[in-house]
Amino acid sequence: MLAVLCLFQTRALAAEVRYFPVGAMTRVYSGLGNNVRIKEIQKPLGMKDGRIVIEISREISYVNFPKRKIVATYGVNPKTGRVVQLTSSSAFGDHVWTFHPPLLIYRLPFKKGESWDVQDGQNRSHSKVWGKVRVVLPFGTMTCWVVEKVITYDLIRRKSPQILYDYYEPSLGWVAEGAWASDGKWHWSRKLLSVKRPS
Repeated sequence: MLAVLCLFQTRALAAEVRYFPVGAMTRVYSGLGNNVRIKEIQKPLGMKDGRIVIEISREISYVNFPKRKIVATYGVNPKTGRVVQLTSSSAFGDHVWTFHPPLLIYRLPFKKGESWDVQDGQNRSHSKVWGKVRVVLPFGTMTCWVVEKVITYDLIRRKSPQILYDYYEPSLGWVAEGAWASDGKWHWSRKLLSVKRPS
């Protein structure tokens, strides 16, 4: 009975969560000149501590390297709009990290100029909502919010900053990621190819 109630609550709230769809779906991305392919399977896990909890399983294929799989859980609070990451598995082993407190991914609704900071171990990121743009992806043309993310990696005591741009569409959530490379050209690290929802 509890499982049925959780499923009903999740479905009832799904329409209210723009830019972070909470229903079951499978998304496929490509990037880096089609050298990267990511299959992302998303499924709702019900309500917990006032959050809609979502599991996202990512299978990552990169040229001739072995496939890697990462399973993470996210929570979205429909009252506060906070989207957080709760757990993440390792792509190179059986370890699973649980984040205390949960890592803030973003806050909804998006507002231009809004910013937030996240620290995951020794790595830090500063995100800022840049604005809306119209973008052409293999999946289609859409209007997205763009979030600029500055990540500082601590690589053996050497800080290594990277700037990425994430794209979010209302009904699909995160659809693309790109950056300016050292050659001055724009490169897509991930872009949406297809979406499949249960019938």
